[in-house]
Amino acid sequence: MNFRPGHRAALSLLVFVTCSLAHAQWTPLNPVTGFSRQQQTLTVHLQRGTLRLRVDTPSLIHVRYSPTTNFPAHPQFVVLPQHWTPVQWTVDEDAKAITLSTRALSVRISRQRGDIRFSDHNGQELFDDASRTMTPALVNGEHTYHSETFVTMYGSQEGLYGLGQHQNGVWNYHGANVWLAQENTQIAIPMLLSSKGYGVFWNNTSRTRFNNRFVHSLYISSEVADTIDYYFMYGPEFDSIVAQYRRLTGAAPLFGKWAYGFWQCKNRYQSQQEILDIAQQYRQRHIPVDNIVQDWFWWKIMGQPVFNDKYPHPTQMIDQLHREHFHIMFSFWPYFEQGSPQYSYMDAHHWLVAKTIVAGFHPLGMALYDATNPAARHYYWNLMNQGLFSRGADAWWLDTDEPETEGRQNNILIDHHLAIGSGARYANIFPLLHTQGVYDGQRRASNQKRVFILSRSGFAGIQRNSVTAWSGDVLSDFESFKRQIPAGLNFSVSGVPYWTTDIGGFFIGNPDDPHFRELFVRWFQFGTFCPIFRVHGTRTTNTNELWSYGPQAETILTHFDRLRYRLMPYIYSEAWQVTHNSYTLMRPLVMDFRTDTTAQNIGDQYMFGPALLVNPVTEPGATSRQLYLPKASWYDFWTGATLNGGRWINAAAPLASMPLYVRAGSILPMGPEEQYTGEKPGAPIEVRVYPGANGSFTLYDDQGDGYAYEKGAYATIHLQWNDAQKTLAIGARQGNYPGMPHSRTFRIVLVRPGHGVGERSTAAADKVVNYNGSPLSVRLR
Repeated sequence: MNFRPGHRAALSLLVFVTCSLAHAQWTPLNPVTGFSRQQQTLTVHLQRGTLRLRVDTPSLIHVRYSPTTNFPAHPQFVVLPQHWTPVQWTVDEDAKAITLSTRALSVRISRQRGDIRFSDHNGQELFDDASRTMTPALVNGEHTYHSETFVTMYGSQEGLYGLGQHQNGVWNYHGANVWLAQENTQIAIPMLLSSKGYGVFWNNTSRTRFNNRFVHSLYISSEVADTIDYYFMYGPEFDSIVAQYRRLTGAAPLFGKWAYGFWQCKNRYQSQQEILDIAQQYRQRHIPVDNIVQDWFWWKIMGQPVFNDKYPHPTQMIDQLHREHFHIMFSFWPYFEQGSPQYSYMDAHHWLVAKTIVAGFHPLGMALYDATNPAARHYYWNLMNQGLFSRGADAWWLDTDEPETEGRQNNILIDHHLAIGSGARYANIFPLLHTQGVYDGQRRASNQKRVFILSRSGFAGIQRNSVTAWSGDVLSDFESFKRQIPAGLNFSVSGVPYWTTDIGGFFIGNPDDPHFRELFVRWFQFGTFCPIFRVHGTRTTNTNELWSYGPQAETILTHFDRLRYRLMPYIYSEAWQVTHNSYTLMRPLVMDFRTDTTAQNIGDQYMFGPALLVNPVTEPGATSRQLYLPKASWYDFWTGATLNGGRWINAAAPLASMPLYVRAGSILPMGPEEQYTGEKPGAPIEVRVYPGANGSFTLYDDQGDGYAYEKGAYATIHLQWNDAQKTLAIGARQGNYPGMPHSRTFRIVLVRPGHGVGERSTAAADKVVNYNGSPLSVRLR
């Protein structure tokens, strides 16, 4: 439809009127009756209820609304800071509005309607909290409210992202309805980000809905609330928004370097001898691997950390794995089976939330422990410590911690009571407190081994507990594989940096089937560029090792596995950025190309760190894939060919390869070929420079495990590429750590077609320099 200028003006007026009055049709206006300023808080009195806006930083505003003049106090389990350093802000008023201003934001509260409109310092409207509704309700025996905020979005084409992990295959949630309730394969995190450059953290632990089915209106509602409580964050870049989220909910600690290597797992290894045999075969075949995983039923009785008879010498088993440079992770569930002293002890202390009343997957009387009780968490960790950590176990697989409630739609917490209150009020918080107990317990027990937790669920703040979430028990087919990519990308921008999948899917695959072999190879290629690199699943042959898929597949899989290990200096350095600067390793394109509308709507490509553009192949039988190169110059990682961005291309994708591109200006450090991380600590590092733009990279290293890095025991080397001068500046080393190599050899490669390509070491470097910690300048031509 074409509009003449006069028609366009009329249309604009119509949109303005619609935006202004839409919320007034069925909901009474809630005008301002007065306001006051107290230190960092603006209190606004409304005809019905009270608003409080606290200025935490110039770009972070804490908004609360109470239907009364009171703001009931509840324990705060998610947000950490209790006090903020005061910042400058002003409040102005006129006949129409009260306006709070910082150097980054303007927040306008309409006197007539009581709506809250956030704009940036240029006047660009970001977010319009049009009205708030609190409806009295009785939930699980508690007198409370259902809460709802209506956000008007008329005419906005912004992309909406985050909200945890969901399996609907949707990347951009504009126009979608997202239910936040913990369930196997679904992870609830109430953190929303917009391509306009803002984020909203909805501070509520009950079941919540973000409803944007009508694209002009967003409704955010929660089942249990005494107040509406959210944090508005302005970036505008996503890295800044995520950093503010982590400032609120906690930083992500650094894993041991070994955790960024390859994880071997299946459902399940059934004996001590089987685990040792598999580990030995990996070493004999020279396939890089760092970790092997013992899934469930190594125990005699669930909840009792006592090995069954198939593991006659568990301490010796772990010691032997360590001698072979393996780490081992054990599965441990939050359920307790009758018949053990642990069950009786927890039952006597009233630490059990609910018990099964009919035998099924769980036997009759199986009970879920109350992770919201600090004493129960302490006891739970002591069980793990006595049975596993004291024997040398390296990592924890906390499975089924939604908590799993099979056979009913509603989580078991909803109609039960917890130590901290109604299970309905705290319906989504179980995985946060469950993992907190294990993290805190291990930190008390030792500072020599970094915590690693694999969790099937999560909530806001879980990153501070050294958690990697995985996408749950997904199916083993191409459609499910395809859905993992937007699921993982939305999870990453929700503020939790570590995520993985069951490579090949959990259920069910046949390694002898050519079609499943293809799926496994494609999924493995994707997994190489996930924050944590892990195979797992149920297989008809009960085998899931890389040689289980035939010689052709084994060659391809090993090729990508070796690439992962060559990239370890790059990956570990970026992992430090995650901890030190709230960085995100698995980066949807909108993070680096936010204003590119094409990039905003792509959920099956992503950046892995600042350099690598990853393009998984998710169609069976594909030998090519269409992909978008954002506006930059790019290099084909495999060939060194250069390509201009801002366009779609059709890239070759034979089974043995996956399209992979490097952004011009990147500096990509690559280590030696290794069988396990840290095998060759003083080996030369190949530094690949991709000309065409200026660039920089900070190379990080430390002891590889333990928490001395928190006290400054680490070293960084800053690399700077000047494209015009074709000069690489290697800065002075900052810091040191025990065992640090005091000199390094850098093999510097200026990438071009056929030179500095692929996973193998470049035969002839352009320059080889010996670095002793003093600054160097290297000219490349």
